Amino acid sequence: MQAYLISYDITDNNQRYKTARLLLRAGLFRVQKSVFIGSMSDQRYLRLQAQLQLLEQQPRWSANDQLLLLPLHQYTEDNLQTIGTKTPNWDLIYRRLHTLIL
Repeated sequence: MQAYLISYDITDNNQRYKTARLLLRAGLFRVQKSVFIGSMSDQRYLRLQAQLQLLEQQPRWSANDQLLLLPLHQYTEDNLQTIGTKTPNWDLIYRRLHTLIL
């Protein structure tokens, strides 16, 4: 499992909604309005990447619209500085949490 940070700058409301829905369905967590973080398998990432590339072919896609897909590494978590709202729950993002039912 690899963690990714994915952000977008999309002008059309409908396109933004579709993008956010794809990212949430992929299991990513919204940390800001247009910024998502989460971990997924290589296969799931490639599938999501293909779905996101299809958005670029839509008539509502603007020449100024952009998606950024950035793989994250352990040093990213160790060096992250947050001003304001609490840092995301990295154990949840990296899927390190386990549920024990007694």
